[in-house]
Amino acid sequence: MNIIDKRYNAIDFLRGFTIINMIIFHSLFDLENFYGFDFSCNFYYYQQFICISFILISGYCTNFSNNFKKKTLILTSISLLITTGSYIFSKENTVYFGVIHFFALVTLIHNLLKNFIKKINPKLGLIFNSLLFLVTKNIYQRNILFGKIVLPKSIYDLNLFIFGFPNENFSSGDYFPIIPWIFLFYIGYFLYNFVKFTKKEASHNIVNIMGRHSLLLYSLHQIFLIGTFSLIF
Repeated sequence: MNIIDKRYNAIDFLRGFTIINMIIFHSLFDLENFYGFDFSCNFYYYQQFICISFILISGYCTNFSNNFKKKTLILTSISLLITTGSYIFSKENTVYFGVIHFFALVTLIHNLLKNFIKKINPKLGLIFNSLLFLVTKNIYQRNILFGKIVLPKSIYDLNLFIFGFPNENFSSGDYFPIIPWIFLFYIGYFLYNFVKFTKKEASHNIVNIMGRHSLLLYSLHQIFLIGTFSLIF
């Protein structure tokens, strides 16, 4: 009997679309920072769009994830490789706590809190996390509530960069601390209760295929880009 592979095609497509945009962004970033190109553009909002999409999708998909321990181990291993590889290639752009590091830790946190999280009313969870994300969006720039409240420097002197309190000497080529991004992760998690997709026969278009292998593509794409650009330039 043939078993048809069922997938959430909409989720695969969104993942794949985001991966494509991420590869484009990192291509532009690499060319500008390592190969002397000058695009005279501010790619901040493009980068934010990509990362916000990834984190929302990840939070959403947590609703049908099971083996959090295995996932945490895999993500932790990849994050260590990213830190090591980025340090070898460019010390100034070493990634000490990027988006994969964030996913590793937030997966561990969710595994510890999942029984409590499940008891939260979805509407309250969505509203509460949305407010917290907006209020703390710039916390690693030493302010909250849209810059209206400046936090004490003494907090940041401790260099708790993992949680969103880096000191003035901290730098990371990619930086996604627990606060505020965990709140966006849980926005995605609670959205599952209001936006649901149906499993269908797996789509075989290129975007969906890329979406199904998004973690692998994320892990390898910079190696491919740097290798390609090094050969060309």
